[in-house]
Amino acid sequence: MNIYKILNILVISLAVSSCHSAHDHSSHEGHHHHEVEPKEAEHEEHDPDEVHLSDPKAASIGMTTEVVALAPFETILRVGGVIESAGRDASAIVAPQSGLVNIVGESLADGSYVVAGQTLATISGKTLQDGDAASRAKADYEAAKKEFERAKSLVGDKIISAKEYDDAVLRYETARTAYEATASRMTSGGVAVKSTTSGHIVSRNVEQGAYVSAGQTLAVVEHCGHKRLRADVPERHFASLAKVKGANFRIATSDTTFSLSDLGGRLLSFGRATTPGNPYIPVTFEFNDDKEIFFAGQYADVFLRFDGGSRAITVPDEAIIESQGLTFVYVKNADEAESYIRREVKTGRGDGRRTLITSGLAEGETVVCHGARRLHVASATSAIPAHTHNH
Repeated sequence: MNIYKILNILVISLAVSSCHSAHDHSSHEGHHHHEVEPKEAEHEEHDPDEVHLSDPKAASIGMTTEVVALAPFETILRVGGVIESAGRDASAIVAPQSGLVNIVGESLADGSYVVAGQTLATISGKTLQDGDAASRAKADYEAAKKEFERAKSLVGDKIISAKEYDDAVLRYETARTAYEATASRMTSGGVAVKSTTSGHIVSRNVEQGAYVSAGQTLAVVEHCGHKRLRADVPERHFASLAKVKGANFRIATSDTTFSLSDLGGRLLSFGRATTPGNPYIPVTFEFNDDKEIFFAGQYADVFLRFDGGSRAITVPDEAIIESQGLTFVYVKNADEAESYIRREVKTGRGDGRRTLITSGLAEGETVVCHGARRLHVASATSAIPAHTHNH
């Protein structure tokens, strides 16, 4: 019996010893595995006003920057305005004779482009009681020519007086002038009405089949070389108008702010009085429109530029971000590379291209210009990865 007890004790001791050995080996392997496993990155809290963007990424989105500096900035007045026809580039298309109008296709449609010498319509009076004026002119010319040739042969023999001969010459010259005015334009459908210049139809004053009189304006063609900008200035600013030196303006069909100086523009005049019911004074400029960007009647947002002003800090308009009632810019972090800080600023007047910064920026700082909007949107949507120190 004692022998059995001794054997049981030995078995139990061996089992316990085996368990301890396995536990120690397992613990050693676990500790060894933990040492070779990469250390998990610690979470770094991100400043919502700071954006990290690598230089290659900045270049890929076309981001540009500008060093803040004091510079002369003109006095600006923002007003409404309108694009107008220059007038001097307009040509009236008139009826060469009286009769009924037959318009060729859509040649007289508003905005249509026509070339010099193009036939726009024909005019015929064959169905009218007085007949066709061109046909009458031809008949009068032929009759006057015969009479002139007869008088010419008789005046040498003094069969007719010199006065009778002079009268025949006058009738012939008059008839010839009237006939030649339409002879080159005669067609089977009547006298052709041709454009005298190339340009766009800006106004049409006649409908298909209408009766017109000789000399009546049928349409107006404008060559697109020049346009005018009329700025409507409230009368309280009248005393300042003598200092106007130029203007920038925007139109609804373009994102560009145009400068009259870039378009070869010049100040033509400004009004000296208002009219009843209209408390605005017109300020008129003329500029080149060779690329046909503008059209008459187009509304314009005008930034009048005046002599004077002062040195101030300004930034391009594209650098300014407005969001949730705040106005801010992105400034390059001077303490860390490839880092940009969102900075709230206060703004003043603008000229349509640049805006005055009254507080929030200092000379020497670098502000993001082109690409600021994309930087803001990407930061808000986490499209640009947050910077970490885990490399």
